[in-house]
Amino acid sequence: MQPLDTMLLFERGDENNGNAITHEVLSLIHEEKGKNSYPWTLYTSLETHHEVGDACGICSRLHKRGPGWSSGVHSEVFCHHRGTAIGVNIEMSNDYAGSEDSQVIGMNIQAVGGPKPMKHGIQIHDGGNHFETGIHLNGKGTIGVDFEGNYGVGINMRNNSVRLNEGACVELDGKGQIKVRYNNNRIEFLNGEKCFGHLDVNGDDHAL
Repeated sequence: MQPLDTMLLFERGDENNGNAITHEVLSLIHEEKGKNSYPWTLYTSLETHHEVGDACGICSRLHKRGPGWSSGVHSEVFCHHRGTAIGVNIEMSNDYAGSEDSQVIGMNIQAVGGPKPMKHGIQIHDGGNHFETGIHLNGKGTIGVDFEGNYGVGINMRNNSVRLNEGACVELDGKGQIKVRYNNNRIEFLNGEKCFGHLDVNGDDHAL
């Protein structure tokens, strides 16, 4: 039984053992040929004041009982013209001015059940083409990527390099006090803003 209190319900059951074909409960096909338009094929709007329970504008639930490829939400985008094409776009805002803790999260991925761990929280891989940049953080804030959990290896670069611009530091303690940076043909070791040692990258090869 589905946990539903719904005004409108469409239900369908299928048992197909012939050629693999699609089975839909509801299909919406939309073509917009106008140049000035906001084509929204499916629109949902939720305004809630609840204090107990979980609210969501769209809920997808998938029970995978066979070996076939399955997805709770699947998006396919075919870009045939200039401009921006996005598989999933998330826009957030926060105007809460109270003193209580309020967490506004753009995307939350949570491992919630089962005796075995899931494979990847986020996977980006090639499938006939590739991304020039796998993950692009284009903004500002306190921390770009925060590893708060406990992992055997924080970042496994395998055969890939780590690159910093000149003057950027690698911090070796939790407070960012002890640092290493490349600056003006020198590899510098810093305690705060004080350089306490350096290596001349133009010097002769020698053992350290």
